[in-house]
Amino acid sequence: MTGRSISTISKTSLSIVALAWALTVGGVAHADILIKNATLYDGTGKAAVKGANILVKGDRIAQVSTSAISAGRAQVIDGTGKFVMPGIFDSHVHVPGGQAGPVTDGVNRKPANNRAEAIPALHAELYSGVTSIYDSGNNEDFIYPLRADEQAGKVISPRIFVAGGVISVPNGYGAGVTALKATTWEETKKGLDAKLAKKPDMLKLIRETQGQFNTKTVKTLTDEQMKQITSYAKEHGVRTTVHASNELNSQASIDNGITALAHSVRNQVLNDSYIKSLVDNKIVVSTTAVGFAMTPPALKGDTSILDGRLFKAEMTEEELAKAKADTLATVKSGAVYVSVAGLPYARRNLKQLHEAGVILSSGTDRPIGAFTHVELGFLAECGISAFDLIKIATLNGAMYVGREKDLGSIEAGKYADLLVLDADPAADVKNFQAINTVIKAGKKIDLAKLEIPINQKKK
Repeated sequence: MTGRSISTISKTSLSIVALAWALTVGGVAHADILIKNATLYDGTGKAAVKGANILVKGDRIAQVSTSAISAGRAQVIDGTGKFVMPGIFDSHVHVPGGQAGPVTDGVNRKPANNRAEAIPALHAELYSGVTSIYDSGNNEDFIYPLRADEQAGKVISPRIFVAGGVISVPNGYGAGVTALKATTWEETKKGLDAKLAKKPDMLKLIRETQGQFNTKTVKTLTDEQMKQITSYAKEHGVRTTVHASNELNSQASIDNGITALAHSVRNQVLNDSYIKSLVDNKIVVSTTAVGFAMTPPALKGDTSILDGRLFKAEMTEEELAKAKADTLATVKSGAVYVSVAGLPYARRNLKQLHEAGVILSSGTDRPIGAFTHVELGFLAECGISAFDLIKIATLNGAMYVGREKDLGSIEAGKYADLLVLDADPAADVKNFQAINTVIKAGKKIDLAKLEIPINQKKK
């Protein structure tokens, strides 16, 4: 599933929503918040703290303590029997509305600029507790203005971090009209200067030769090109990530200066030297394994994953029906067997990487928040504890984009992006869905006013 089609939201209704956001929680003076007597998981990997009090002033966390904190004029949230964790960070998203067409076919991959498609998807992220996303490649004329409006409080949205267009080669994987197609260093540098002027949060490179089943072998970035690009990005203080699907290309990317991986390797047994390279270079790996969670039941004609509460809340009946039909069509086409073949390796590798100390960050490569919980569920099935998944879902995402000093954990001085849950997230990964309250930048999100299908049905 690569996009959404929401035709029921008019430009007028979006303007009204934006105005309401600005007047209530979008940047005007608002009440401070005090969460009292909650069980706290701060996202750093530390043990739970019972009886924690968290004071939020403005958009930052002012104080975290087990001692009493004076509420003053702050709005008080009684955390008795509740659990607090950082907001979830999805480290691999492509916000719908900016591109259309298959990513594997650069000729037919077209730019778009459809806010009416993007807004419900962003609202769905918040509804699922996702307060930050990294857009891992998009139409720059679409994604940069959207990021600017999010930062200015003009749209209801998670924090948006962006790559802009990806960096590939002519006729390479992902080399659509929005991509920078590297040729000579002189020409590539001009393109990089133009990209860097827009202040991307990361740059995304492509090291992908395809050549699997229904895809032909294509050219990709060379070692020299990668080294030039990553070095230039580093000089400008910008991190880099790479799409690479096998160990050979992933290792080459690390050797040539990459700082993160957009996907985990899931088609082979990993070499110890590769795992050591990830650890030694502190490479953050976005997991993007949600497809593997959906494959086994889909082979039996079972699409019940899409019947989950969050999917029903965030997708229309028409969208759900289409998603189910598309899933079954993929099975019928035989393309799903790529995931079947990779499933045991994906499970083994993700657990092995985690146990070796590799920094994993949960990412979905999907457009709405419900998939985040499918991703986390699959990671739990791989043998990663729900407790460890708290950090993987939060602080490690901030590390992926190099913003761990500001985001990802509940510590004084950091941005106040928090979730209040009705069940213990460390006891069962399903409890990540027990969302009572979502706070982004110190402001409570009114979940009942988000532009998602469950709220449309209530009107």
